Amino acid sequence: MAHRTPKELGYRFPAEWEPQEAVWFAWPTRTDLWGERNAKVKEQLAALYVLAARFQTVRVLCPVSAQPKLIELMVQAGDHSAVELFDYETDDVWCRDFGPLFLLSEDGRSVCLTDWQYNAWGNKFPLQSKDNRASAWMAEKLGLRRFAFDTVLEGGAIESNGAGQILTTEVVLLNPNRNGATTKEGIASRLASGLGVDEVLWLKDGLVGDDTDGHIDNLARFFKEDGILIAEISAEMDENAEALLENTWRIQAFTTSEGRPFASVQLPLPEPIMADGEPLAASYMNYLVLNGAVLVPTYGQPTSDEQALEIIGDCFPGREIVGFDCCDIIHEGGAIHCMSQHQPAVK
Repeated sequence: MAHRTPKELGYRFPAEWEPQEAVWFAWPTRTDLWGERNAKVKEQLAALYVLAARFQTVRVLCPVSAQPKLIELMVQAGDHSAVELFDYETDDVWCRDFGPLFLLSEDGRSVCLTDWQYNAWGNKFPLQSKDNRASAWMAEKLGLRRFAFDTVLEGGAIESNGAGQILTTEVVLLNPNRNGATTKEGIASRLASGLGVDEVLWLKDGLVGDDTDGHIDNLARFFKEDGILIAEISAEMDENAEALLENTWRIQAFTTSEGRPFASVQLPLPEPIMADGEPLAASYMNYLVLNGAVLVPTYGQPTSDEQALEIIGDCFPGREIVGFDCCDIIHEGGAIHCMSQHQPAVK
């Protein structure tokens, strides 16, 4: 008897603004991450967990051996009573990409977990096996039904509007370093059955300097079922200009499942942030939606940071908009959304 897919069972991929039971993070245990910034970043991550715990339960993958230090840092940052620690050691912190993608049943009364393959963005980094096993471990720990797939897919590569449509990029999902030679139709079919979605909306390229090749969570995000935030550049000479212009054209041609154009809002990128002469993939689009709040990465650029907070605030009325300094965090290649994974709430 063939196993039924999440799509056949009536599961769907919820939007991030829907009610959440918890948000997951992974605590860094390797000393080579962030180099000389390591100690400072750990203080910032502990503060991030405490901040997120103001709004909902926070769950952190952190081995027992590292928990005393994390607890010490969280105590310094504030009230960590809503932070739960889980004894699992990961290779890296990018929980959005290696963590599970949670789906909701049609009636909203049950949640399942989908476990996709993770190969460190096309085998760019050798330490990946613990990360790839994390979803299976979490499913067992949480007692959730798990659907395992052979397809390589990172959570940061897809964005859901909760109504059957997802955004992604060709530069990631059609890249041979993920699933070999494949087609849009082939990938769309796998995503449809595995995530319970109806339509894949394709953008082309990502940001220069992005280790992921071009994740959607730096480029475009749904802020409501029929609304999309679009990354734009402030200077025409910016090396991201051509890719972002192409993405904007495509988004303006997309339609909702009812056939209407999407409302679109431009969100400028920060001024370029360089490291060793190369640009970092810094974007305000890498925000995290929580119950009652949106945490937005800031980059030590007061004018740009304030503008981003205002634009995102307009898109999420009724939520507290909180900036969080990612000037050091971005040096490992990601920001707040990249290092988190939301678990939807059941009714």
